[in-house]
Amino acid sequence: MKERIYRAVLTLAFTLSWLSLHAGMASAESLRFTGSPHFLPAPLMVVGVYTPEGQANFAPFHRGGILASGKDGGPMRIGFGIKGNAEKSWTYQCLKGTKACTVNLPSVKYLAEAELLGRYSGRPLSGDAPLLSENGGFQDKLAVTKLTAVKGSAVNAPMIEEFPISLECELEEDTPIAEGSKSRLMILVVRKVWADEAYLDAAGKINPKTSEPDSSIVFFSHSHAANGGFYGYGELLGKSGTISDAYRQKKK
Repeated sequence: MKERIYRAVLTLAFTLSWLSLHAGMASAESLRFTGSPHFLPAPLMVVGVYTPEGQANFAPFHRGGILASGKDGGPMRIGFGIKGNAEKSWTYQCLKGTKACTVNLPSVKYLAEAELLGRYSGRPLSGDAPLLSENGGFQDKLAVTKLTAVKGSAVNAPMIEEFPISLECELEEDTPIAEGSKSRLMILVVRKVWADEAYLDAAGKINPKTSEPDSSIVFFSHSHAANGGFYGYGELLGKSGTISDAYRQKKK
């Protein structure tokens, strides 16, 4: 089991700044309206909840990120969307019941397992059906992936031990995406953060990857183009707050 270390000061920004679009200095003539923002990348968030029977259940979501950093003295807030008719989502039903969940960020090493968690429902099956895909779901997804569920210490929700970063959260608000929409936006307050020691720098800040292969946390781009799918974290392009220093120096 990998050692995990809690850091009270969370500097994890889900690295949404990864969206450094290398578009260059596009002219007006080069821009074309497409009507679709689906290419925008977001972290792959595996949400963990307990079922009414106390079973650990996990499902991946990829429409979410940081809503408030917590630097103003308040708690950090994150959110994720449940598309379609959320009432049919087993994760949604369980989260409404417990008001608590975890958000687990898988590394590339566990990408296949993370995706599998979303291929089948964790909803209880009728009778004593075996854990086979032909039955339309699994009563225990972890029995298939061989991942390890660990109970959180701040909220009543399970984490995945093998994933490098986990956030324990309380449900603060459950709201429709838009008036009349059945899709829901879940707003969460982060109560505790866990990270594999290898992802921490000397100051205790969380990095999105280590020097090891397949260590990057995973992002998803829901593009309908051929390049839609999963991505790892790219190279660091510069430090926030200093990358534009050259422009400020020219003005002096």
